[in-house]
Amino acid sequence: MAGKRVLVTGASIGIGRETALRFAAAGCRVALTYHQHRAEAEEVARRSLGLGAPEAFPAWLEQSEETGIMALTDLVAERFGGLDVLVNNAGVISWSQFREQTLEDLEQQVGVNLLGVMKLTWCLLPLLTDTVITVGSTASLHRSRTPPTYVATKWGVRGFVKALALERPDLRIVAVHPTVTATRMNDMRGMSPELVAEVIVRVAAGEIEVESGGDVDLRGYADIPRG
Repeated sequence: MAGKRVLVTGASIGIGRETALRFAAAGCRVALTYHQHRAEAEEVARRSLGLGAPEAFPAWLEQSEETGIMALTDLVAERFGGLDVLVNNAGVISWSQFREQTLEDLEQQVGVNLLGVMKLTWCLLPLLTDTVITVGSTASLHRSRTPPTYVATKWGVRGFVKALALERPDLRIVAVHPTVTATRMNDMRGMSPELVAEVIVRVAAGEIEVESGGDVDLRGYADIPRG
């Protein structure tokens, strides 16, 4: 993995942070996006350099806005000249029941979790040489009591991965599905984000075999209850 050019979205905290740090420790050049947590993102970039990344930089991204996505694409092209691995990790959730969510809540979740992933991937495809890993959810693998809007976006992402993989056989396009993970989104309860990051990096490195368009169910990588 040494020298690979990697972009991880939503990398200031949680799964994204641990993923960026693991890529850095493998000697990758790392770009990481943040939305609200600038100081945390800058700290992740500093830690990445300390772990051996030849280059690491944070970039602000509002994933539901096309102008921000295009600006990030231009920045990655300028700094890296291309991209080997894209990790679509950024996501949002409203824990309210469906009818208690506002229409703006619906738009934000679809805009970030599904349309944002699709638009960012669309913009970056001309730069990509190797792998697209999208963080989904085990909520798209079984019936779930997670709020319907979020679940719908993750089912959509899973379908997007499968269809894009058929269109682009030159790339490895995979979905990695954590269960409840100990991040701020889940009140720090659940499986370790370090474990999720380890699996993501192992998929990128080819150490976990999965066909393009396939799913990696993290329930198979930890001793946790199956919902």
